[in-house]
Amino acid sequence: MPDVTDFTYKLDGRVIATNDAIISGREVRTIGGLNPASDYILIQIADGSTRSIGLEEQTDLRQMPQPEFLSFEGDRTFSLTVNERGWEWGSAKLSAADIYRYASIDEELELILDSAGDAVIPTDGEVTLSGQGVERIRSREAKTVVIKVNGRPRTVPKKKLSYREVALLAYPDADFEKFKYTITYLKGVHGAEGDLVEGEKIEVKNGMVFNVRRSDKS
Repeated sequence: MPDVTDFTYKLDGRVIATNDAIISGREVRTIGGLNPASDYILIQIADGSTRSIGLEEQTDLRQMPQPEFLSFEGDRTFSLTVNERGWEWGSAKLSAADIYRYASIDEELELILDSAGDAVIPTDGEVTLSGQGVERIRSREAKTVVIKVNGRPRTVPKKKLSYREVALLAYPDADFEKFKYTITYLKGVHGAEGDLVEGEKIEVKNGMVFNVRRSDKS
């Protein structure tokens, strides 16, 4: 008899093993404890797109380098496109985090919702799928980023910021003749951290953290 080969796939983040290379949508649901199977929408993640898998539809795990599925309780799917690639989703809410993850989009890019007049989707936000028409989401080079300065979020242009520009974000009334400003930063480009001093500029990114302290020069 030929050797039995185990195959694995992910369902809702859990790794599940099977001896079958070809598996039906019903089996994926049932093996994963989703019973009755007909109460759940099954979404397959593949090559930056998503699609629903019917109960009797078969999937060849050998054709997928990292098979992954998501389940949603319900009976309705929503259609959309992400960077012109077809998507189906099992919930009326779709988080930006899931779009970045499953569409393999660089988090330095920003997400745009066409139906909202090219509105930027916040990185911690979500999209409501109406089911009327197809929502279109695309990514583009970000024009702004959100950083934290002394614990407060600040939206700034995506460019290099100078020592004085960062100090002014913390202290809008900054007086560089009278006061000294000590600036440290964390979570910079490629995880950089350190000090920003007078005369220097630094590239900023989403989530970068600045701490600014003011002291009297006298």
